[in-house]
Amino acid sequence: MNLESQFKLINGLILNGQLDEARQTLKSVLATNNAEKRTKGHLLATITFREGKIAKAYEEMQTVLDQYGENVNLMRDMLVCQYHLQDMQGFRSGLNRLEILLLENEHQLSARSLIEGELMVGKFLEEEARLAPAAVFYDRALGRAKEPLHRLRALIQKARWHALYEPTQELSNYYRELISFPREKLTEDLSVELEHSLMLIELRLVGSDHAWQRIERVGLKVTEIDQRLLIFDFIEGILGLDVEPLPAVLKKASEFADLDPFEHFLKQIITEALDQQGLLSELTMLAAKLPWASYLRLLCIAANLEETPSVKSELHRKIQLILRALDPRSQTLWTQRLKQSLQTPEIRMDFSGRNRSVTIQGKVVDLSKKKIGLLLLERLVLKNTMSVDEAIELLWQSSFSPEHYHRLRMSIHRLNTLIHEIAGLGKVIEVDAQTVRLRPEVRLRPVEDTFDFGLIGL
Repeated sequence: MNLESQFKLINGLILNGQLDEARQTLKSVLATNNAEKRTKGHLLATITFREGKIAKAYEEMQTVLDQYGENVNLMRDMLVCQYHLQDMQGFRSGLNRLEILLLENEHQLSARSLIEGELMVGKFLEEEARLAPAAVFYDRALGRAKEPLHRLRALIQKARWHALYEPTQELSNYYRELISFPREKLTEDLSVELEHSLMLIELRLVGSDHAWQRIERVGLKVTEIDQRLLIFDFIEGILGLDVEPLPAVLKKASEFADLDPFEHFLKQIITEALDQQGLLSELTMLAAKLPWASYLRLLCIAANLEETPSVKSELHRKIQLILRALDPRSQTLWTQRLKQSLQTPEIRMDFSGRNRSVTIQGKVVDLSKKKIGLLLLERLVLKNTMSVDEAIELLWQSSFSPEHYHRLRMSIHRLNTLIHEIAGLGKVIEVDAQTVRLRPEVRLRPVEDTFDFGLIGL
């Protein structure tokens, strides 16, 4: 067996929890060059991490990094350690570095390293509440995944993200693909991730009873920490859906002796152990203990459950204050988790291709000299989102290039600025590396039954 096959075998042992066997097998591996020594040292540190010795694992990984240089997989796992050690300053610095490394080394990395790196960056961005950038990394990983197991890893994360933050029609397609994947090929950790994603989708698309039955079937086969993940994400989900917890859920939640702060707060919510003052006090203390995404999830639940207008308003202001540091798309996704009374009201825009204008709350924005703006709005009337490639082809009859992408962003910026100056709105059209879209609260409607396409040209 060659060295690469040995490393692959050892990694499989680690993922299946066979740590002693993995360590013993690794001792017999003879590494000769720096790359091999780095991989061996990295795997040894990974075993240490799996044994629960996180600080020691981080020290071992840092030693490997100092001796053998940067590596995407090594830096990815060092970030996991920093996250668990709550070294958020180091974590955020390392996350920025890992994003850069993935982009710089895209063509040198193996498909597996690149996909796993992009998925991990996506998870970390999600934990930082940066939902839109996280989704971009999940899409990249899914787009490049050719092997079935690579595709499964990427699809699990993309489907889980949509189930939590933006349920779409595609979610049912993801569910069909995930539920039909053969289980016998999966490692222990991947099997748990799959069940977690399926549970969240079923909670959204089927119902809480069905999702809870999955948890009960899986429960005895997984570790306590994985049971807690499934149960308390289920509890958060039913609270968001205004579903009363079953007695079995309350019983199971009370059986765990050790809960993390996120889980402990949810337990207090479902057992009604917090009064109004206690809830606000608890949320204040949790700000320093939780990642931003977990904290915002709890704030949204508290705001949705609160009945006192003054307290609801205070929670809403706290949420908006945190969201202002995020990109517009992520802000919108988080705001959608709030009940309608706290969300931004719908913005109606009436588009006239014949008159070359858009009307917002009685104010007319003249687009007669904005041909690119006209084309964009005309397409977005038909479909409220399009890919960046489609937009560039529409506007300049060209394929993607960095220059065209820059022109597209500037054109959208100028159109948004014009609308803001006349109608007082913020960004109406959003653009990122993948997509051009209307803000979710914008409703763009044609005022004529048909468009005169001949009036618009470049």
